[in-house]
Amino acid sequence: MKLIVSSPPHWHNDSNVSKVHFFLILALLPVAVFSVFTYGMHAARVISVAISTAVISEILIRRLFRKPASIEDGSAIFAGLLFALIMPASAPYWLIISGTFLGILVGKEIFGGLGCYPFNPVIVGWALSKISWPNYFNYDLASAEYNLNFDFRYPLYLLKKGGVETIADIGLVDLFFGQQAGGLGSGAVFLLLLGGLFVIYKGVYSWETPVSFAAGMVFMSTIFWLVNADMYANPLFHLLTGNAMIGIFFLATDFSSSPFTKWGKIVFGLSIGILTIILRAWSNYPDGVFFAILIMNLFTPLLDRINKKPTTAKVIML
Repeated sequence: MKLIVSSPPHWHNDSNVSKVHFFLILALLPVAVFSVFTYGMHAARVISVAISTAVISEILIRRLFRKPASIEDGSAIFAGLLFALIMPASAPYWLIISGTFLGILVGKEIFGGLGCYPFNPVIVGWALSKISWPNYFNYDLASAEYNLNFDFRYPLYLLKKGGVETIADIGLVDLFFGQQAGGLGSGAVFLLLLGGLFVIYKGVYSWETPVSFAAGMVFMSTIFWLVNADMYANPLFHLLTGNAMIGIFFLATDFSSSPFTKWGKIVFGLSIGILTIILRAWSNYPDGVFFAILIMNLFTPLLDRINKKPTTAKVIML
């Protein structure tokens, strides 16, 4: 008998990898449509190029590594869509292609493919692009090119440079309904929330990481807010701006790069939330969600050891 040992994610119910990614893509489709309504065909361009690049890159790279194609699992389509939704609408073709390719190659396939990588591939592609070509991630300039029904200035950038006074006119309800500059879909808070709840309901992943992520953000931002309310924004502002919601439901919950034990997930999410607020307050970056996730990806193997029950075996004497 042939024993096959495969890498995670491992499914122990009626789900499979293709079905799981189908639900994730389905949850993000309303966000993609919203981005097209907001930014027009520029959004459709970014989304189509990112998805096409992800699929083609995975096919070519796996062929180069002499591995069977895995497009049917839907992971490349999901990665391309997710990468597009965190990019500005004005991103040039070459930036979309290079960022998506780097995410698939450096973030995913070089480690062995789905289930083997230690870092979220989408964030790896975004981070390499952000560090290499930071000027193309100026959301203020990117949004200024479009006729938007809201302030084109990036809320977190305003907070970083001018303090609470500069965001006094920004309503929380407007933020909740996506009236804010940023990535194509990262500001569609209400749709991301609905999509996140949908995938939790479908059992794609459990509640621990998203809830603890949000709790960590609220906890740390409350401390800053109580210390100096003139400099630091209230917790709701932090939850509703930047990449918080897309990070909570669709990036921190990545199967391969996040813990699988209950307490590992809770500590993982809490730590990301706390780190996000610290980076927003004290780093050079207005938003710290992606870097916080990457940092905590490093600790995933350690967190999986928290409260892990040892495997035992019964010896039967014959």
